[in-house]
Amino acid sequence: MRCSKCQQVFKVFPPEVVNRRKHPRIKTRNLISHLIFDEHGKLISQGLSKALDISKGGILLETPESIESGMISLMAVDLDNKFIEIKGELIYSKKTDSGMYHSGIKFVGTDEQVKNFIIGLIKEYNYRKNNLLISLAQ
Repeated sequence: MRCSKCQQVFKVFPPEVVNRRKHPRIKTRNLISHLIFDEHGKLISQGLSKALDISKGGILLETPESIESGMISLMAVDLDNKFIEIKGELIYSKKTDSGMYHSGIKFVGTDEQVKNFIIGLIKEYNYRKNNLLISLAQ
């Protein structure tokens, strides 16, 4: 850049990208069943989604339809075929270039409930991924 007053030339750098996330994200590809409820607890909709990443604070879901609002119940099955569930709250939902929707969900629950849900999903995903790699190598 050049100063308009003194004509001195100096370097200008773009601002650093600030990561606003409180917790690190872990990539995943789990199938998640979700139920969406209104403020009175009435079921609005349900569907299947894919978890793209997860953290202590929440999860990023990919869905074919937009998640509009409301409380969300997320459900999956862990490695031991146990049903795991956590409640969440929609933070945002946006349409991607591929036509799918990405929805950020903030977990609502105790630290223990959140921890158990995250551990169950990550273990199941890593088990599936490792078994796929082993079978592809054979």
